[in-house]
Formats: sequence, C-alpha cells, structure tokens
Amino acid sequence: MAENTEANRDAKQGMALALAIWGITIVSVAYFFKYGLPELASTRTSQDTLYYIILALTGFFYIAVQVFLGLYVWKYRHRDDAEGSYWHDSHKLEMAWTIGTAVILIPVVFAGLVVWQDVKAAPPEGDMLTIEAVAAQFQWDFRYPGGDGEFGEWSPELYSLENYLGVEPDDANGADDIHMINLLVLPVDQPVRILLRSKDVQHAFFLPNHRVKQDVMPGIQTMVWFTPTIVGEYEIACAELCGLGHYRMRAFLSVRSEADFQTWLTEQANQ
Repeated sequence: MAENTEANRDAKQGMALALAIWGITIVSVAYFFKYGLPELASTRTSQDTLYYIILALTGFFYIAVQVFLGLYVWKYRHRDDAEGSYWHDSHKLEMAWTIGTAVILIPVVFAGLVVWQDVKAAPPEGDMLTIEAVAAQFQWDFRYPGGDGEFGEWSPELYSLENYLGVEPDDANGADDIHMINLLVLPVDQPVRILLRSKDVQHAFFLPNHRVKQDVMPGIQTMVWFTPTIVGEYEIACAELCGLGHYRMRAFLSVRSEADFQTWLTEQANQ
C-alpha cells in the first residue's frame, strides 16, 4: 500500500514538473513580447534586423526544446510497469546537429561582422555635430564647441572644483565652449559624434532607444556616433556599476528640430 502511494506521488510530481516547464515557457515568451525592445529612434535598423533574426532562431529552438522536455517528462514519468533502457551514442546524430548548428550560426556571425562594421567604423563624412561627454561619480557633463567650432584643450591634471572638465584656461578655443550638466540636446536627422571620457572609474554611455552603448574608460577617450530620427525626450543611463551612487548616474537626451536646436544653442551661447 505504501509503495503504491509513493508511486502515485512520483507520477504526479512528474506531471506537475511537465506542466511547470510548459507554464514557465509560456510566461517567459509572453513577458518578452510585452516588454521587448524600446522604440527605435535612430538609423540603426541593421542592429534591430539582426537582433530579430537571432531572436527568431533562438526563440524557435527554446520553445521546441522546452515543449519536448515537458513531453518526455510527462511520457516517461514513474510507472510501476516501466522498464529502463540504454542506447549507445549516435555519431550520425551528433554530426547532424553539429553541422546543422554551423550552417545556422556561421551566416549569423558574418552578418554580425557587417553590422559591427556599420556601427563601429568611422562615422560618415560631411557635416557632423561633435559633442564631448564626461562621466564622473555620479553625473554626466556635456561640452559643446562654441561659435569657433573648436573645443578647448583639456588635461586630467587640471581637474578641480573650479575647472570641473579640466579645460586649459589659456586656450582661447575653450572660452566659448558650452557646458551642460545631465542634459544632452541634439538636432533630429543629423549625425552626431560623442567623444567620451571618464574622470574616475569605468562608466557606460547607454541610450536604449538609439541602440547606443559604449564603455567610458578613465585615461582613454572613446567615441560613438549615431543619427537620431525621432523628436522626443530620452533617458541616458550608465550601464556600468560605478559605485554606491550608481542609481543617480542618469541624464536626459532631448532631440529637437533643427530650428529649435539652433535657438537653444544660441540661448546657451549668450548666457
């Protein structure tokens, strides 16, 4: 009697596990479709295209594996009359799934190289707005070149409370530079180059809507470029755990029409 009770319990546990596997699969897929990528607000459509291709491939196999896993758990749950079995490895099966995986992943890798080249290569030639972003615990500082279109030189040795960005005081090019704290304003449909540097630890410049993410390293100036395409307000986050105040390491991007941007720039230059 006790053995039958234990056997029934084991069988029910097998069925419960199978249902749990299917339930978790359904919930995870539904959750992803509800909270997927934020709206794309730049020209980086190639990233999204490759992302959705990879998502379709991995999503298909994820669902298939979980469905079959649940079926096997259900079918081969404990039964009193069940007999164990053993089978040797199948070299043909192993070759099939190895070659099949290569056939799927090799084109994805080469497509990724093309997208990487498009994102990380030198920015397009022509008119491009260049802005400097300086990360420090725990704020973002943005510097625009003034009317001369040139940044003043800077040096880490010049960092101080009075000279927060370390700009060379004797450099005339820096006299008209515009300094903004936690606010980046850009014109729509114009390529922009962001020069990134850190004053202290490693940070990361992250614009989810624009598919931009770049580490900001102390002692090294990095660069990222993109073209915003939608007027609006967006959050700039630090995607690197940079200290106890990391939660405060956020700024805002305001994408405006060309006319509104020029008006704003003139107002800042006249202050």
